[in-house]
Amino acid sequence: MPEFADLVLRLISATVSGALIGFTRERIQRPAGLRTHALISVGAAFITVLSIFAFFDGETGDPGRVAAQIVSGIGFLGAGTILKKGFSVKGLTTAATLWVTAAIGMGFGAGEYLLSFVATAIVLLIVVVFKRVDIFAGKGNKRTVTIEMHKKHAMEKLTEELEKLKITPLHIEIETDEDNINFELVISSEDYKILKKNIVEFASIEGIISMDLGD
Repeated sequence: MPEFADLVLRLISATVSGALIGFTRERIQRPAGLRTHALISVGAAFITVLSIFAFFDGETGDPGRVAAQIVSGIGFLGAGTILKKGFSVKGLTTAATLWVTAAIGMGFGAGEYLLSFVATAIVLLIVVVFKRVDIFAGKGNKRTVTIEMHKKHAMEKLTEELEKLKITPLHIEIETDEDNINFELVISSEDYKILKKNIVEFASIEGIISMDLGD
């Protein structure tokens, strides 16, 4: 069994890596932030350490049995961060970072320091640098707004207010149910700024139930 100091270092390394990943989510106001990712990482590391050294004596026991449950368990936690409202599905990236953070924690728990640090660096590259690549590719120039309204005269009232603010949607999708209607509007960043500036007036349109301005 490794020295106690080495086991402590595994837990600390897992905590730091999880916190770094969580910080990237915290700064953009995601529900699972620094503390959540740090806890998941150190928890996965601790369970892995126990699985290897406490539940296996070198001859009897299965060192992977307990640790294997981390993968399925974190899947349920990640699923809780995914939200579908109307057309939009949100939280997929957060769920993915939770899952990979648990994997990194397991790596540190198994003593694979270098590999785990490399995985942490790759995750940070993806969530920070790749987001800027999205913007450069044009994705950042568009924003999605989801609006839920009562059916009666919904389209006319919405169109009237958009014309008043001189907002021209690039794309509109509509989903209806028995009583309400959901609009998903893809608009330019400039129009998005106009909408946010006039959000109180816009939200006061008769029939609006809820609005989601996205990120």
